[in-house]
Amino acid sequence: MRQNLSNHDPTPEGGSGLFGSLLLFIVLLFFIGAVLNQDERHTAVASANPPTTESNVLATLLPTPTIADTATPTNTPTPTQTPTPTNTPTITPTSTPSITPNPAWTATPSPTASPLPTPVDGISTTVAIPVLMYHYISVPPEDADEYRIDLSVTPANFRTQMQYLADNGFTPIDFYTLSRAITNHELLPPQPIILTFDDGYLDNYEIAFPILQEFGFVGTFFIPTEFIDKNRVGYMSWPMIETMAAAGHRFEPHSRTHPDLRNRDEAYLIWEILGPQETLAAHIGYTPRYFSYPSGRYDDAVLEMLQRLDFWGAVTTAGGDQLGFENRYTWPRLRIRYDTPLGEFADVVYLRWDE
Repeated sequence: MRQNLSNHDPTPEGGSGLFGSLLLFIVLLFFIGAVLNQDERHTAVASANPPTTESNVLATLLPTPTIADTATPTNTPTPTQTPTPTNTPTITPTSTPSITPNPAWTATPSPTASPLPTPVDGISTTVAIPVLMYHYISVPPEDADEYRIDLSVTPANFRTQMQYLADNGFTPIDFYTLSRAITNHELLPPQPIILTFDDGYLDNYEIAFPILQEFGFVGTFFIPTEFIDKNRVGYMSWPMIETMAAAGHRFEPHSRTHPDLRNRDEAYLIWEILGPQETLAAHIGYTPRYFSYPSGRYDDAVLEMLQRLDFWGAVTTAGGDQLGFENRYTWPRLRIRYDTPLGEFADVVYLRWDE
């Protein structure tokens, strides 16, 4: 009995098994689908990103630059390319003496300059010759002080004086002729006289120069060269000086700036004595050898410097007429003044002057 029930009522238990199998199959399909879906997603991610090893290597070799917090550089123009110079020979100008010598120059005479004339057989001659001293050759202005007036000779008086010299057989000479007569005993012309003009004033060119040319006289002009360099009003210019030098007149240094040369050091004296000598040489074509002391002032250091620089002589403002080798750096002169009448002028040139 019990067996029969068992064989004929199996449905509830058998249906439950079939349903479970079906559910299991569905879960399995879901699981398989999930696995397949996970593989597909992993493949997509892998294709989107490079392999880890390559990424690390590139990161090591090429690190990502960081943007530094620095100032933005300005635009610098590209420099133009400088062409490489060729080996073309350079044209070198000929040497010209400097117009403004360096005060540190050494006191060395030019090797081509003529040496100081020295007495033949040790015997020199002292001569008595009037050396006239002029400054302005013009009428003083109305507001002129006593010094300006005293330094002036009117054009009319100057012409009269030159006429007197010509009428009475005087022959103007230069200091070079004088030095040769003192040292080499060369004969001087009849009644020699030396005409000197200090300071380089414009009227020396405009008035004195034509009158001297008219009579065939040579003059010696002492020049403070910086006044000419700077085109100071009332003074000659370099073209004027060059014109007069070409006509045979002599130009010698009167310092550079017309200072008091006493109590000065060596460099200063070189600057004021050698400098203007070289400046004049550049314009007149020869080395000038004579000096005029500014305002007649000098000391032993100045005398020694003139000798070192191989000057041949120098003139003072002191009165006198004895000119020799031993006193060549202190030669005297005879001043011609504004109020010098012709009779007194005659006494001066005939050495009847009153000290």
